[in-house]
Amino acid sequence: MDELKEIKKKFSVLRQKTRKGDIFQSLGPLISDNLMTLPSQGTTPVVLPKNGEHALERFQTYDHQLDIRTESMLDNIKVTTISDEDIQLAITQLANPLPKYRDTGAFLFLSDIIQNELISEDQLRLLTQRLVSDEQLFSHILEPENDGIYGRSFSILVLSLLLFTQRTKIHFMSADQMDLVINQVALYVALERDTRGFIGTNGWAHAFTHIGNVLAELFMMPQLMRADKLFLLASMLAGYRELKQPLMMGETERLVEVVIYAANAHELYADYILLTLKLWRKDLVTQRDLKTEAQWHQLYNRSRFFHEIILRGSQNVPKKLYDYAEQTKDYLT
Repeated sequence: MDELKEIKKKFSVLRQKTRKGDIFQSLGPLISDNLMTLPSQGTTPVVLPKNGEHALERFQTYDHQLDIRTESMLDNIKVTTISDEDIQLAITQLANPLPKYRDTGAFLFLSDIIQNELISEDQLRLLTQRLVSDEQLFSHILEPENDGIYGRSFSILVLSLLLFTQRTKIHFMSADQMDLVINQVALYVALERDTRGFIGTNGWAHAFTHIGNVLAELFMMPQLMRADKLFLLASMLAGYRELKQPLMMGETERLVEVVIYAANAHELYADYILLTLKLWRKDLVTQRDLKTEAQWHQLYNRSRFFHEIILRGSQNVPKKLYDYAEQTKDYLT
């Protein structure tokens, strides 16, 4: 996909300029300018996994052995080595629209083997590499709402578990792999536009809640450069600004929680968030004549963001952010 290759290059340049301290105030607008150059794309068929029952049988074999070990509290009970093929099978099933295979199948399987340390460091690296691949994170991402959302969203969710492991247990990622993770996550959080939460009989997509989870893990990593955390924050906020569908199922609350965590961690992030809020207020003032559904959704998404800052309470939010949100609330009604 030529468009994806091109915007990757642009994001890489912006990240390096952020690291050098060449840009700060203009970072958000520059990201937005790059996002607006992307042409709209038509819908293409999404190839979905078909072998759900076979995958479920494989996962349940391991689940049974794990249950035996957990119930007996004997760590020396041997559990069959989990194969790379079954890990790949689970990655594939993350894209399954049916929650039986995706959510309670593949996701729970991967969650169990990661959190219970049942796979090797090599397998953790392999899993990370595949989850942040273009095929996983950017499948059909430039198209209108489609079933590609399941694979994208759940890849980000599992990645957040891997980052938790990296942060608290096993430092399995090399510097190069972490660099790739930052690049891919920054681009993903800027590009994702599918705001759906719970989808009919298919269950949760919830990409923006999962975005909150993965950013929270990255923001809590002490070894990450502040410039990289700033770039991730700016990418998410720029993407949020462009959303033309509503976030209605708790996603904004999660994102604001993560944003305020960053703001409380260092004044650099608080200053950047304040710049962003001022930019959004300028949008509200200059775009009074709203005529389309998309424009109204943009207004109310931003309105919810401001209100969530206020709802967190003055004791939990840096004063300059809380005061500005309070001053701006009259513009949002």
